[in-house]
Amino acid sequence: MSVSEDGVTHWRRIAIGGGASMFIGIALGRFSYTTMVPPLVQSGQLSELEAGYVGGANLIGFFFGAFFAEQLRRFIAVHKLLPLALWLAVLALGASALTEDFFGLAILRSLLGVIAGLVMVQSTAFATAAAPPDKRPVAAGYVYAGVGLGVFFTGTLAPTMLEQGIVWAWLGFALAGFISAIVAHWGWAAANILPSFQNMTPNGWPRNMTWWGLVAANFLFSFGIVPHTIYWLDFLVRGIGYSMEMAGLQWSIVGIFAFLGPIISAIIATRIGTSATLVLAFVLLGLGVSGPAFLSITAVFWLSSIIYGAQTGVASILAASARGIGKSAADMPQLMRVLILSNACGAAAGGILFPTMLNLGSYEWLFICGGTAILLGGMIALIRKVPD
Repeated sequence: MSVSEDGVTHWRRIAIGGGASMFIGIALGRFSYTTMVPPLVQSGQLSELEAGYVGGANLIGFFFGAFFAEQLRRFIAVHKLLPLALWLAVLALGASALTEDFFGLAILRSLLGVIAGLVMVQSTAFATAAAPPDKRPVAAGYVYAGVGLGVFFTGTLAPTMLEQGIVWAWLGFALAGFISAIVAHWGWAAANILPSFQNMTPNGWPRNMTWWGLVAANFLFSFGIVPHTIYWLDFLVRGIGYSMEMAGLQWSIVGIFAFLGPIISAIIATRIGTSATLVLAFVLLGLGVSGPAFLSITAVFWLSSIIYGAQTGVASILAASARGIGKSAADMPQLMRVLILSNACGAAAGGILFPTMLNLGSYEWLFICGGTAILLGGMIALIRKVPD
């Protein structure tokens, strides 16, 4: 294994770059908006419906970013494409501080969603491709750690930044993105050592119901977590009456368990198998998402934050399940692209539907609908058992 001049192996350097990319693209580009919904609505800058649609625009952008990720990579090498996209994300975060109207924020959040989709597809694929087989779980851990650390950051510091005003919160996110972009730029500069993979040919595309059941379950998973992704802090602040500091603490817990989710799911899977772990994760997540609709007590809110945060473990188990269905490692790029696109479709559908539902109803109905969708995904995963 080659080593860079500073003593960091190339695969580890690329994985660290992937984690920094996920910090910007997913944590700041996608999840930071959750902390901004309450102040944007309370200040009158956006209406409740407009705030929901801005969040939905981000999720729709995520679909297009994931869909065109491979086409973009054919025109621009990944070690040039991702840094360029990340610097553009930093500019979009900074521009949010200067934008007060609905359409301006919707455009900026759509752009950040596109970048998030691009980052999610390429960071995971190339970080694991660069690592030796026995180090791939470690490389994936570096990448997904960026999401958890970023969510923890937004939950911890957003309330403090918001005390100075909405503009300062956006600028704080942009500054954090700027620092992370430097790290990502350093990491991805080593990605020119990667093979092109042009000669990798999938051995066989799965056409059985087990595979399409997994795709459907992934769609329902992504759709079902949208209420928490957009409205969890808004529910706690405007629906329950929490202070922004208390709601931010809940979001910090989400970040901690977003970091721990893949680790916990991997430990469980080694003991009871991938299939059983997948079904268990869906059931727990469905109950965690829907729980606040039935019991508005502090213990349920904490439990919901913990379980929702750990949903990153569901994504890792879904990937492991796909590997069990594919005939060889060469099948994985194609399989993962379909899984990520089904995830993006579910998020986009939720981003369109749930703001309208909240405008017509209440937070509780959003959580019930989301939890029901996830439990239905668990039933599909149980019926269409995948190989361990």
